[in-house]
Amino acid sequence: MILLMMLPLPARAADPAPSTQPEVSGAQILQDLKAFANTGSVLMIAAHPDDENTQLLTYLARGRHYRTAYLSLTRGDGGQNLLGPEFGAELGLIRTEELLAARRIDSAQQFFTRALDFGFSKRADETLRIWDQEAITADIVRVIRTFRPDVIVTRFNPDIPGGVGTHGHHTASAILAREAFNLLAKDPNAFPEQLKEGLQAWQPKRIFMNTGGPGGRGGGGEGADTVRMDISGTDAVRGISYGAIAAESRSQHKTQGFGQVPAILGGGRGNPGASRPETFTLLGGEAATNDVMDGIDTTWARFKGGEKIAKLTDEAIKNFNVENPAASVPALLAIHQQLTRIFDSGNPVFQAKGRQLNDLIAHCLGLTVQTTVANAQVLPGETLHLHCTVAFTALTPVTLLLSEDRISGPPPTRVELTPGTPFERDFILTLPATTPVSQPYWLRQEAAPGLFRVADSRLIGLPTDPPVHPLYYEFDVGGELPILDDQPVQVVPKASAAQTRRPLEVLAPVSLAFPFDVALFAPGESKPMEVTVTANIADAAGDLRLTAPTGWKVEPSTQRFKSSASSSTSARFTL
Repeated sequence: MILLMMLPLPARAADPAPSTQPEVSGAQILQDLKAFANTGSVLMIAAHPDDENTQLLTYLARGRHYRTAYLSLTRGDGGQNLLGPEFGAELGLIRTEELLAARRIDSAQQFFTRALDFGFSKRADETLRIWDQEAITADIVRVIRTFRPDVIVTRFNPDIPGGVGTHGHHTASAILAREAFNLLAKDPNAFPEQLKEGLQAWQPKRIFMNTGGPGGRGGGGEGADTVRMDISGTDAVRGISYGAIAAESRSQHKTQGFGQVPAILGGGRGNPGASRPETFTLLGGEAATNDVMDGIDTTWARFKGGEKIAKLTDEAIKNFNVENPAASVPALLAIHQQLTRIFDSGNPVFQAKGRQLNDLIAHCLGLTVQTTVANAQVLPGETLHLHCTVAFTALTPVTLLLSEDRISGPPPTRVELTPGTPFERDFILTLPATTPVSQPYWLRQEAAPGLFRVADSRLIGLPTDPPVHPLYYEFDVGGELPILDDQPVQVVPKASAAQTRRPLEVLAPVSLAFPFDVALFAPGESKPMEVTVTANIADAAGDLRLTAPTGWKVEPSTQRFKSSASSSTSARFTL
């Protein structure tokens, strides 16, 4: 029997807390329950990693419990690196991971477009010519339709003439955000290929420019279309200010020199009592008076049939005991039952909330799953020997459903789990031979000027590639069927914290490497060229050819190679 459900669930966007986390505090579960009760959402849009307002993200996600996300148009590929020699695509990878590390702290999600960061640009019109304005606008619309924000917040002024006086990328990000809001996201005729993939047109309520504190940033100010909000406060789980959490989040931008230790205590933004006013200037949509979310129903009552979920969730929050989270399991199961009745599989909000509720039930049960593999480096078509461990601590009866084929196969085998006694099982999984080699999806093809090329449009917007082969574990708890997702990992006990759990990485059967990136030739000169061939399969053999420009000669034209697994051999040519 295989302990996995092959369900077509969408990939998470920068999930801040994997479901396999072994222990979650009662205070954190209560925080997550309040987030489940809140259906409001805010999307921040700017140009680069480190352009985001981390305190605003922290306040909205952790203080107001909104679904909150940051869309960075670029990955910072053209920026500086104060830590090492990596630039270009390598720096973009590092800065992507820095943003994800920041989001794990402030609890927001992360998205990207395909825009290439090409360094400093003086004018927005120059930026838009290089980026391919239509393609990047389509990406913003895709993220809006995927995330469905109620409110969009830009970080820069779209109305500076020509974008002069600031970074052209900054101004362009606000111009495109407003264009997506005003014209395209709600239009079913705009980018119809996205609708064919299952997305739906969506119109946020309003779009603001977040101009910062008093005086504004980028040309904002006071006026009839301006809202002021105080985003200070103390986080209920960590007991420190939103400013301190924001400083910790921002410190993850280490390549940009923000790696200082945040001031948890003391004055300024780290002081729980310090006021932090922020100014928001309306760029489009319905005006607001006191709050960016004015007039928006952020409860479950906004959805047909959601009134009962709203009532049940409010009661669950009121009665929640942080010292005994398991006591809330019956209330959560009642919410799960009602959510199942009204579930809209085409609505990304329902998908996100469904995963959130499943995790809440698991955390209250103390239910964890872990799937391990001996070696995380695998090959397409390889048969993997996996080991799964399922455990829970509550006294509520929990049944694991084992099924080889959930859709058309026989009824699943039921395994009654025992509190405090882990259930363990070995099983075999064969990766499809068509599984692509692990490579950041935006780097699989050669980029166009200003734009990454992405063949699979369903990946556009995601911060990283989805897991190689996600697994889904289904349980029966009181007649409800929560599902937890997991991915196979290699556990390396003596590794650093970042390397302890290594997810699957698909290697090419054979890889090639030159000893250097650039070779200089004088006219008429010949030079030896050596290629290292490394095999990741047993008895790798083949013919190696070099492709050279017209007029160049390569001798010999073909070199035969043969190598055993995990070994290298060299092929020598003369150019």
